Amino acid sequence: MGFFDVILKALFPLMGDDPNRPLEPGRFLDIPSGENFRDLGGYDTPEGPTSFQRFIRAGSTSCLSSADLTRLETYGVRRVVDLRSRFEEPQASDRFARRSGVEWLNVPLFDYDLSDPKLTGVKIPDGNYLIDGYLTMISNRPAIRQIFEFCAGTPEGGAVLFHCAAGMDRTGMTAFLLLGLAGVPREQIVADYLYSFAPKAEVDRVVFEGAPIKVREGSWSPLPSRKEAIEFMIDRVEEGYGTVAAYLSSCGITDDCLARVKDMLLG
Repeated sequence: MGFFDVILKALFPLMGDDPNRPLEPGRFLDIPSGENFRDLGGYDTPEGPTSFQRFIRAGSTSCLSSADLTRLETYGVRRVVDLRSRFEEPQASDRFARRSGVEWLNVPLFDYDLSDPKLTGVKIPDGNYLIDGYLTMISNRPAIRQIFEFCAGTPEGGAVLFHCAAGMDRTGMTAFLLLGLAGVPREQIVADYLYSFAPKAEVDRVVFEGAPIKVREGSWSPLPSRKEAIEFMIDRVEEGYGTVAAYLSSCGITDDCLARVKDMLLG
C-alpha cells in the first residue's frame, strides 16, 4: 500500500461501509479497510479443530474505518497485541490503542519490518535473511512471555487480535507459536504462514499436493524463500525443544498460562 493510499483510507471511510453488517467467521475475514485479516480457527489438531473468534492475525490496524472497528469488536475482539517497534509509533497509529472496551498492549517483537516493500522483493543471493530475523524474534523470550500472558488474561468468550505492520513476519511467527501450541500439523502451519504471500489455491497446491512452485521467466516469487524460512523455524524449535509447548515453557511461561491459551485455541 502506498503512502497516499494510507492517507486516503484513513481520512475517507469506504463508501457503503456498514457497521451493522456482521463479520462472518471464516479463515479470511472481510475487513475492507484493513489488509491480511485472518482467523486462526478451523485448523486440525488431535483434540479437534481450532476455534474461530478466538485469535485473529492481521496487518496494520492504522487505517481501519470506524465501521470495521465496530465489526471486529462485535466479532469478539477484546484484546489487541501490537507487535511493532517503538519507532513505528504504535500507540499513535493503532486505532485500537484508545478504544474503550478493548485492552491494547504494545510488545515489540523485532526492531523493524522485514516485509518493508522498499527493502524486499529481490532475490537474496547468499542465504535467507528471513531466517536470521525469525531466530532473533523467537530468541526474544521476554516478549514471547508477555504476549502469551496477555492473551491468557482475555475475558471468557473474547478474542485476541495480534498484528504488526503487514501481518507477515512478526505476526507470522506469533501465529506459528499459537498453532504449534494447539498441536496443528506442520503442513497447516506452513500454509497459514504462506497465505500472506500468495493466493490460497496456489499455497494449498504447493503445501498439500506437493506441486512445484510456479515462477514465470524473468519474475520473482516470494514462496521459495518463505517456505524455506517457516520450515526451518519449525525444524529449529522441534530440534531444540521437542515441542512448541516446551519452547514456550523455556520462555518462563507457566503451565497454567499455556493451558489457558490452549483452551482458547481449542474452545
